[in-house]
Amino acid sequence: MIVKIKVDKRTFKIKDCKGLSSLRGLMFDDLEGKDGALIYANSIWMPFVRRDLNLIFLDEKMRIAGNCIASPVTFNPKTWKIYKIDKAKYCLELKDCKLKVNEKTKVRLVR
Repeated sequence: MIVKIKVDKRTFKIKDCKGLSSLRGLMFDDLEGKDGALIYANSIWMPFVRRDLNLIFLDEKMRIAGNCIASPVTFNPKTWKIYKIDKAKYCLELKDCKLKVNEKTKVRLVR
């Protein structure tokens, strides 16, 4: 399912990854027609992801708890990393976006 999410003044078309699709996230996804995905987890590992992603971790109230740029896993052991923020409940994965955000900024679904 595709939903729209607003971060500050920008709106993104996001793949809503509930249930088992949270395990898959954007693995093997070409992101055609989507800006990213909303994962229902506080940690991300990036095997089979094709590009760098801007990860925005959200708390239970959909406020920003932290963010980073994540690189896909390659044969280089330095890329074998799990991205995690303990106080987060969700992770918003965005492609092609160097979005500057402040912690505690509220992210909201657009209907």
